Amino acid sequence: MGYRTLFLFSISLFVSMTLSSQNLILNPGFENYSSCPYSITSMDMLLEEISLPTSSSGDYFHECGSEDFSVPSNFKGTQKASEGSGYIGLYFYALNNYREYVQLNTSKKLREKHPYKISLQVSLAETSTLAMKNMSILLMNKKIKVPNSTVLTHSRLDLEENVEFHEVKLRADNSISEKEGWVTLSAEFDAKGFETQIIFGNFQTNEDTPLLQPDKRPLSSDFSYYFVDNFMLEELPRVNYEKDKIYVLEQNPFEPKGYELDAKAVADIQKIFKFLKENAEVQMKITGHSDNIGTTEYNKFISSLRARAVALHLKKLGIADDRIVWEGVGDTKPLKSRTPRANDFEDGRIEFVMTKFEDE
Repeated sequence: MGYRTLFLFSISLFVSMTLSSQNLILNPGFENYSSCPYSITSMDMLLEEISLPTSSSGDYFHECGSEDFSVPSNFKGTQKASEGSGYIGLYFYALNNYREYVQLNTSKKLREKHPYKISLQVSLAETSTLAMKNMSILLMNKKIKVPNSTVLTHSRLDLEENVEFHEVKLRADNSISEKEGWVTLSAEFDAKGFETQIIFGNFQTNEDTPLLQPDKRPLSSDFSYYFVDNFMLEELPRVNYEKDKIYVLEQNPFEPKGYELDAKAVADIQKIFKFLKENAEVQMKITGHSDNIGTTEYNKFISSLRARAVALHLKKLGIADDRIVWEGVGDTKPLKSRTPRANDFEDGRIEFVMTKFEDE
């Protein structure tokens, strides 16, 4: 396979197996319900496969509901469902650390050390006076039921018998102060192997909760309430790099940020790190290439800086020095034949090869 052909593929395509996108959360969009919401009713009484981890209760809204619990308009604001006809609402911040949570079932126990992606959508209710700065989920080994309505902190969960959990922080594709539309939250994580439940809510006290209005001291009447919809949990393919095969980490990496690593590069390096961590017999060689704009000395310098940046990031993550080899070759190995005066920005790239580790 030629160098140019390699550019047609993303790193993510080199996987050990192909998996279809199957949602592992039961009733992820809150569409399976026993009756329409007409009054304040514990939402686990209305929704299938949904439970509450505390004595507090969130709200269920549906197109078939009464005026206060309808979609799109209800007593907390106006919002169409992200998908389908219904969604739920939860307090994330309120007086005396009052909290509401939703507990969802997975269709099967997650597989240890396998990568997963979770996503969901939120919209800040119009009546809210505060907005969260970030959000997270808890992955649990079993359902819980705590007899109070305050915060589910880690220390509180540690008191529960035979409970295992870990928290995953979510990234937002927009500010979660958004009231007009839905904001998608997502995260990728490796399963511990015990997860069968997911809890969503705020796991920090009022004092410790980061808000988007840090300079404003919240009043006792202030609260943060979000509509929540459209959960998705899927198993990701495991990345597998064949030995002695050339992979392209980045194409045209030198513009516009020079040798600095951007977010996509860091994400791809994280996948490489995981592969190296799980395959102790593998060594990695990183090669930086440049286009032929500039002098030969400068091109070799800038390509070396970029390769070194990748190597240093892997070492910072915990890969031993003797498992990483790097070099910059400048413009000496273009992707295609060209005349001496021809310029081709595609030649700027970072390549890597996995080889058998030889411990000298």
